[in-house]
Amino acid sequence: MTLFPRMIRNREGAHPGARRASAVKPPRRRAGPRWAWLAFACASALIPASSPAQVVHEYTYASPHGDASGAVAIGDTLMFVNNNEDSFLRLYARYPGAGCSTVLYSINVKANLAFTGSDTTADLEAIVKMVDANGVRIYWLGSMSNSASGNLRPNRSRIFATQVNGDGLGSPPYTLSYLGRYDHLRDDIIAWDVNNLHGLGANYFGLAASAANNVNPKLASGFNVEGLTLGPDGTTAYISFRTPFVNCCGPTTSTSPRTHALIIPLLNMPALVTGNPTPGPGAAHFGAPILLALGTRGIRSIDYTYPGQYLITAGPADNVSSPPVAPLDFRLFTWSGNPLGPPPVERAATFAATYSPEGCIVPNSRITASTVAEFINDDGNNACWRSITCAVGPAADPLDVPLPTHGAGGVWFSRLPAPNPARRGMSFTITVPREQWVDVSIHDVAGRQLATLWHGSLSAGEHDFSWSGVPRSARHEPAGLYWVRVRAGDGAEAKPFMLTP
Repeated sequence: MTLFPRMIRNREGAHPGARRASAVKPPRRRAGPRWAWLAFACASALIPASSPAQVVHEYTYASPHGDASGAVAIGDTLMFVNNNEDSFLRLYARYPGAGCSTVLYSINVKANLAFTGSDTTADLEAIVKMVDANGVRIYWLGSMSNSASGNLRPNRSRIFATQVNGDGLGSPPYTLSYLGRYDHLRDDIIAWDVNNLHGLGANYFGLAASAANNVNPKLASGFNVEGLTLGPDGTTAYISFRTPFVNCCGPTTSTSPRTHALIIPLLNMPALVTGNPTPGPGAAHFGAPILLALGTRGIRSIDYTYPGQYLITAGPADNVSSPPVAPLDFRLFTWSGNPLGPPPVERAATFAATYSPEGCIVPNSRITASTVAEFINDDGNNACWRSITCAVGPAADPLDVPLPTHGAGGVWFSRLPAPNPARRGMSFTITVPREQWVDVSIHDVAGRQLATLWHGSLSAGEHDFSWSGVPRSARHEPAGLYWVRVRAGDGAEAKPFMLTP
């Protein structure tokens, strides 16, 4: 349930002295940039603000079902909306003059999705727009959840793509054509956890148990996707979970605390949906997981605007309390999109118990206290569903989302950590384009800094580093996922590596 406005105009109008760690060799200077990042952090939200949201406008729209659950903007005045009760994709005016505005265009993709069994809905909960050389495409994702009573619902695991056609001047102004789908994303996500493909340990997040038959998806231990957006690289998809909540600092078990929201990066979304369907399971490829502290809430929508700024609509696993009381309420968080950067920041906007915001459209500009966002409301089978606009409100500190970083001051990894996996340490090389201050450090899966390999000025050229896997305690770190982070200028870049027993 997200909007991803690319930062280019497109055809549809979206418009100090060096300090070395004693156990580390100094870098050896040696006489093709590559950009990537590692995404895993247990971040803590800042102190929440608590003033009410100022609703600027409320609009209503006609639909056989009122369960609108996601939207993307098309141009400045239109939006495509999905509904979790049918397979119609609908085009509406974002700011209609009349109440219960009628649909401008719709397409039923039920026949394309080839449902099996008696359950004939995809339970569409999340969408994202991508603009590239192929034009404008919208990707639609089912919740991958069980039914409310816990029954398995395989038709909800579809992810599919549509092409946006039109220039906004015709009647209808835009249409959609179906492109392809993949039916086994849920299977692949569960296998990724069960088979330790993330490197944290088999069943680290307990996803197989969360998705098992007879498990309610609206429990904190359930399995339910409601957010989809693009990562800062513009191609990686962030699959964002309403549930399960997971343990921030170790394996998620039946007795561990469940406090953090989970994001799983999908690395090959465009290639995944080219077939009818694309063969599987096993075709989906995932990156390192991201954990975010959202006040013991899951992600109901995550939306990307401007370079590297996200607005997260966070909510409880089940329904809100009335009146809404934390954590059984909806709150907004701003985030840089960088798991190694500042944690999400809670904003002042709050929502009445009568609102269930499950989709969001944000303007293509830097997020500030006065930024007005549009929220799509799940009105629960009412024939007329609502959207509202309101300001996201200030935060405790900082007021605005930090401006994005573009690499680590031009410094890049010219040789990735190797060997990888490693039993007793690894080495890597960075290239520094000009003399500047650089910080190189090692971090564990919870974000704790274990070692500083360099902190100070580095001359231009290539520099080799190595780490033995031994921190200051002189004991080898346990097996698992780690990363090396390079900071320079106002940017940071990180690469993953594994230590084996």
